[in-house]
Amino acid sequence: MLDTFQDLGRDMFLTGLVSSHTGSLSVRSDDQAVISRRGAMLGRLSAADLVAFNIGDDCPSEAPDDAIVHQAIYRTTDAQAVVYARPPATMALSLIEDRLSPANGEAADVFGNAPVLITQRPMGSPDVAHLVSRALRESRIVALRGYGVFARGSDLEDAFHMVSLLEEMCNVARIFRTLSREERQPAGTDWHERQPNMGPFRSPNGPGGRRTGPRPPQHQGGNVGGPHRNDGPPHRPPNESRPPMGGRRNLGHR
Repeated sequence: MLDTFQDLGRDMFLTGLVSSHTGSLSVRSDDQAVISRRGAMLGRLSAADLVAFNIGDDCPSEAPDDAIVHQAIYRTTDAQAVVYARPPATMALSLIEDRLSPANGEAADVFGNAPVLITQRPMGSPDVAHLVSRALRESRIVALRGYGVFARGSDLEDAFHMVSLLEEMCNVARIFRTLSREERQPAGTDWHERQPNMGPFRSPNGPGGRRTGPRPPQHQGGNVGGPHRNDGPPHRPPNESRPPMGGRRNLGHR
């Protein structure tokens, strides 16, 4: 059993169906079940990461929060194994869809479609357990919006197969929507690089791409030739005669 848990846990992590410390695996044997421990790394499971419990009793403290969902699935279905995973494409698509339905192919033949369940309850709630287990009576896999997916199977490999197929289908749907421009595409270049003959500091409003902003303030003394300056000599009226050369003040020495 440990070898099976290790192989499937490693496959789930390497294929991106779970992150380092998320997801859970369980198998059933009569009235008992074995589940991966709370916070265990599915890609690096050891014997200490497996927890046994009775299906009809309370879950042990070492079991994950979703263990109560595994219990409910075993009580109400013929599942021999349950997988809880967080595949990113499936989780993303379940945020905007109420049912994940493959157009054709193997997924359509195996599980038909996957319902998307919505709840405001925490994962360890009996309401969530009842909701998921009831949906899995009719389907092999269900998505719980914002939480991930639960799949049942005749063994761990069978349940893993359901999760992998659904994630592949959702990835294809995401790529199709991107190619068909149903979703807004991210900008590949900066705005100024998409404008012809324009740099990052030019505006398209002026001739030749020159910036056209408000005119600078005019000198209050009536000078219309340019902006007022405070660092030059005082303004001289146009009809005032210039002083003789010798009358200029020598600014070179005091």
